[in-house]
Amino acid sequence: MNHYIIITVVLLIFINLYGFVYSYLITKKKFFNNNKIQSKVIDYNILIERMPLFLFNVSILIILNIIGLYFFKDIFIKEYISIPIIFLEVFIVLLIDDFFFYVLHRLMHENKYIYKTIHKIHHRANVPIPIEYIYVHPLEWMSGMIGPFIGMIIIGGISFESYIIYLIIRNMHEIHIHSGIKTSTFLRFIPFYGMNEHHDVHHSKREGNYSSTFIIWDILFDSRLK
Repeated sequence: MNHYIIITVVLLIFINLYGFVYSYLITKKKFFNNNKIQSKVIDYNILIERMPLFLFNVSILIILNIIGLYFFKDIFIKEYISIPIIFLEVFIVLLIDDFFFYVLHRLMHENKYIYKTIHKIHHRANVPIPIEYIYVHPLEWMSGMIGPFIGMIIIGGISFESYIIYLIIRNMHEIHIHSGIKTSTFLRFIPFYGMNEHHDVHHSKREGNYSSTFIIWDILFDSRLK
């Protein structure tokens, strides 16, 4: 194992451990009650019920990252240049990834067959908890992984530092928008930021608000709900 693989595996383990602990605290009625978007309290048994698919998907995610970094690192990962370039690489990949996600996510809702056979699993939760960011049919999140790699190919690869920052931002954001907890005041000042409330509406109504990281796509393509 090279150090790229070790760092990535440890990072993914800690991110998903955080998601589990966050989910556990939310299922305990004495935590976060004043900050919940919806009044419904998710029972601890729901967390336990979700765990097998959550652990399966996280395990496959880690394995795919190991395979990708071991065999294809030279295609997608390039040398570090500077901090400003890191910011630029991360932003571009996030933007392209989010547009791909928007198109894929909307297709999964508007195509009844895909929704029924694949995406409906994720929408068992009208009021989601953090681990449900990856409580999905494996084909759903695997197809979603195409987005960031399209972005990396378009800009000719990114540094490993940029890749790690992308993983942190993308996964932590997904964990938080599935938390059912109100967005912090600070994040509300980020232009077009996909807030927790935005995605919570999507789960409660099971339509609209298909964007994740940026809400600009819902605004441009008239699918924004409030």
